[in-house]
Amino acid sequence: MAHEYFEQMDGAQGLEALFDDLLRRSSEDRGGRKPGLRDWVDLAEAWRIAHALRECRGNRSAAARALGIGRRTLYSKMEKLGIAPSWGFRGEPGSASSGNGAARLTNGSSPK
Repeated sequence: MAHEYFEQMDGAQGLEALFDDLLRRSSEDRGGRKPGLRDWVDLAEAWRIAHALRECRGNRSAAARALGIGRRTLYSKMEKLGIAPSWGFRGEPGSASSGNGAARLTNGSSPK
């Protein structure tokens, strides 16, 4: 199913280049060691959760509904992946650029 999706996408070559770049950068961060499948899944999951939290302005209940998971499941995933809610004003260190509630990874650029 995913393979069919990528074949039908316009710019699939650009998407492949994006993934290749992500793999290269991730390998550099790991001392040349390529990330395993679990690392890729964690990265994708962390990105999607953070994206949903931004879309829902930090409202974790709304983000969980948008993701199709329970609120407690979202909290567990956030803790596992090192995602912390972040509230603040624009320009404040560690705050969301929009000034609304958002999310950030607490342990650097990649999930646990």
